[in-house]
Amino acid sequence: MKRYTRIWLVVVIALSLGATASLGLTQEDNEQPLGAAVVIIETTDNDIELQVFVDGSPTWKHLTIEDPNERRIFNLKTQRQGRKQGLSELFYASSPDAFPEDENGEIDPDGIPAVVEAFLDRFPAGPYEMEATLADGELEGEGILTHVIPALPEIVAPVSVTDDPPIVDPNNLVIEWQPVTRNFFDDSDVVIIEYQVILDQVNPLRAEPWVDGGTRRTLINLPGDVTQLTVPPEFLLPGAQYEFEVLAIEASGNSTISVGEFVTPE
Repeated sequence: MKRYTRIWLVVVIALSLGATASLGLTQEDNEQPLGAAVVIIETTDNDIELQVFVDGSPTWKHLTIEDPNERRIFNLKTQRQGRKQGLSELFYASSPDAFPEDENGEIDPDGIPAVVEAFLDRFPAGPYEMEATLADGELEGEGILTHVIPALPEIVAPVSVTDDPPIVDPNNLVIEWQPVTRNFFDDSDVVIIEYQVILDQVNPLRAEPWVDGGTRRTLINLPGDVTQLTVPPEFLLPGAQYEFEVLAIEASGNSTISVGEFVTPE
């Protein structure tokens, strides 16, 4: 599914974690705290990536990010009209590291640990210092990255025993998944603070797509102890194909995503 849908996930995490992102920083002279400074890891069944969300006002012209080893990993400077207008928030996602495939084109689970280990070595756990430059001061924040990654949600329904998407009853459709209680890599515990379901109508597409593309989309955030969602029948059209994502969001903000699909009858 398209990467822009995941901006919503990071914004949600920013609302829950961003309020504390700048705690512990001493305020000097013209230094002010950022409204949100979030750095997380997102993992799917086929890749892993880093995501960053920064929010703060007044508007700023220049943003830098340093990793826990005090190495600068991000440096953004606005130019010309962009510099005059300034920025108030920014989201970016790294290029994902894909998990290796076997000779049949399926993800090879034996190759996943090496890819993830290399990724985590590249982005060590700890505080990531963010500094946005104002005309007469600075905005500062600190995003804490952890390597606690929840396991993938196991989708229970709707599922198909064939390669074709299952046909569902639009008046009685429940998306359901197993609770996520363990780490992506081992049996250590995780704390799921929220699940998120993103539902996209992928066929037929919109004739006049808006900024989020040609799909019709709904996004619903659920408490961490809820593992099913009844889809409003008003959202579903006859004879349409849908994809959905179930996201498990850990207390650190790190998340994993499982993907499903279904079709409605004519």
